Amino acid sequence: MINATLLAVVARVTTPIILCASGGLYCQIAGTPNITLEGAMLTAAFAGVAGSYYTGSALIGLLCAVAASLLINIFFGFLHLKLGGEGTITGFAINSLALGLTTFLLRSMFHVTGTLIDDRIIGLPKYSIPILKDIPIIQQLFTNHTFCTYFSWIFIILTYIIFYKTKYGMNMRACGENPTAASAVGVSVMAVRWSTILISGVMSGLAGAQISLGYLSMFSENMTSGRGFIALAAIMLSGGRPIAMFVAALLFGVAEGLSNQAQLTEVSSHLILSLPYLMVIIVLLLQPEQIKAFKQRLQQMKG
Repeated sequence: MINATLLAVVARVTTPIILCASGGLYCQIAGTPNITLEGAMLTAAFAGVAGSYYTGSALIGLLCAVAASLLINIFFGFLHLKLGGEGTITGFAINSLALGLTTFLLRSMFHVTGTLIDDRIIGLPKYSIPILKDIPIIQQLFTNHTFCTYFSWIFIILTYIIFYKTKYGMNMRACGENPTAASAVGVSVMAVRWSTILISGVMSGLAGAQISLGYLSMFSENMTSGRGFIALAAIMLSGGRPIAMFVAALLFGVAEGLSNQAQLTEVSSHLILSLPYLMVIIVLLLQPEQIKAFKQRLQQMKG
């Protein structure tokens, strides 16, 4: 059935976006917006494939992906928090570095250009959840997915609890809204912000591993294809709310799932593949702040 197939596709393609965005949400709340999501995810995707290729273990590949993403995020934290570099400029610089570095390592380590496909790359195992996999219609959400997919849903619930039910979540919000006041009551703003960067690193690592080891067990140059920036858009739309971020990520996932199915039609493939990114632009433009600003400009023009 088309609906069941679409559910399976959406569950698969939204996993890296949800993982990456949920980790980046911690940084956003703590007042350290993390622009390196794309670069961290791409580096993790390469490291995951390399680890799996050389060891024959999907688990080691997953750990390599997380370690590589952590290094990228620690580097960002060092430049931004320690040296005082501007976060946006630093983040985009690291993203560019990650793209060039993974391209260089792909060609120097594996002597291939474009795409690495090899039987020695072991992908992440797939699991089905008993009972839930037998429920009609939604069964595809719980059938033949990786650990990362199921964990992404669980982590959203954990994030909600952490944000609104724990002292750590309260400290995060305080550091983002008024760091001076947070510091005055004994909260280590720097420690909280470093912890959120590390959380983002772990989640971006899982997202990268899902892309390169959870999909097709391969790596290609720039294979994240802007998913890190889509995750940033989901964070922006969420207003700091985990559930809203999850819904935004699902919207983009549905757009990508529809684009995958639409490729079977006679519509131009280039137009179809642009659907997820068009969705990002449309949703961002429909934000209340953007609509209000547009109305103000119209009034100014009339005046």
